[in-house]
Amino acid sequence: MRLVTVRPVATAEESFNPFDAEQVQHAWPLLAELRANGPVASISGGMHYVTRHAECQAVLRDATSFSNASGMKEPGVEVPLEDRVLGELDPPLHTPVRRVMVTALTPRVVHAAEPFMRETADHLLDAIPVPGAADLVSAFTGPLPNIVTVYLLGFPPQDAGQIAAWTKELMESGFPRTNRTERGVGFENAFPEFVAYIDERIDEREGAASHGDEATDVVSKLVALEVEGKRLTRRQVRALTRNLITGGFTTTSQLIGNLLHQILTSPEVDTAIRIDPATLGRAIEESLRLSPPILFLARGCVLDTTIAGDVPVHAGERVIVGSASANRDEQLFGDADTFDVGRENAEQHLTFGYGAHVCPGAALARAEARIAVMAFLERFPPGSIRLADGFEFVNVPTFFEVGPRELPVETVGVL
Repeated sequence: MRLVTVRPVATAEESFNPFDAEQVQHAWPLLAELRANGPVASISGGMHYVTRHAECQAVLRDATSFSNASGMKEPGVEVPLEDRVLGELDPPLHTPVRRVMVTALTPRVVHAAEPFMRETADHLLDAIPVPGAADLVSAFTGPLPNIVTVYLLGFPPQDAGQIAAWTKELMESGFPRTNRTERGVGFENAFPEFVAYIDERIDEREGAASHGDEATDVVSKLVALEVEGKRLTRRQVRALTRNLITGGFTTTSQLIGNLLHQILTSPEVDTAIRIDPATLGRAIEESLRLSPPILFLARGCVLDTTIAGDVPVHAGERVIVGSASANRDEQLFGDADTFDVGRENAEQHLTFGYGAHVCPGAALARAEARIAVMAFLERFPPGSIRLADGFEFVNVPTFFEVGPRELPVETVGVL
């Protein structure tokens, strides 16, 4: 008699792969189950998924045991140091680079750019036909952050459309997960036209610096930056410039898109913001909590340690910080699956990270969302715009973001 080995069927928990968009976009019930079972879950590929708020904070705070180097790449993918973006850097390089990013996006810089943001928002909204139909993603929520990013980087404004196309292609490809496309491995090979464009901008900054011109834009600062007596290489400046472009475009676009979707589907939210504009700040935080543009953050364990006091994690293992799950932790957020515009602790979400690696563009994203929504509400009074008949929310085709792929609307008139 031949013995047959029966292999146990993997549970939903053991099969969960956060790098699979099809799984991630429908994982909310599973995440709730994982949180109920404990603060750390063992998932696909031997990874550890941190489910609750306090434990996610602890991992993000511990930059000694948990490394940024693997970034958002799937297990086994290694990115050369020179090609890493800010979210893939550890000290000592991370510290001065982040300082440059923060300096370039200070509240003062963001505030000074607000008139441009509003002018751009009004211009985009004026182009939406009344009466008529439009897709708010392609007409408004996508272009606005991209144009603002191009403006802050000091790039030619006429290049914004092409930059947006390259960014969309990159973010919706397999590159964020695998560091490659069918064209090749690494940014230079996978997106040669995008690379050539960034290199031209770097050449311009280097040329200006060689003539004694002092520029204040972030790319010029990256070109001039010295770490331990050495300038960043061309590949490093290129990677970080790409990081600024993509980071400023996609996540803010999802934030604005998610918030407008909430307003268009929840009359009570629409009314609350119109009655008291101060409510908009809380609505932004609640949207970031409930529909976070970024679903998780990935870390690599470099020192044997524990999470939650008794869950061992060994050097070489991958840890997924489930920020989206933490944002719905019932121990911190009452009625956590409900959008509550009056929620007093919504700002405790982990969507922008926590600790030393908190997103340096958070203030800019919030400002753009505030200005975009206010311009939208002023342009379209109550009853003048609605989602198209038969609309169904379809998520953007990425494994790490939440946001509408389209927001088709119909306008019926403006008072």
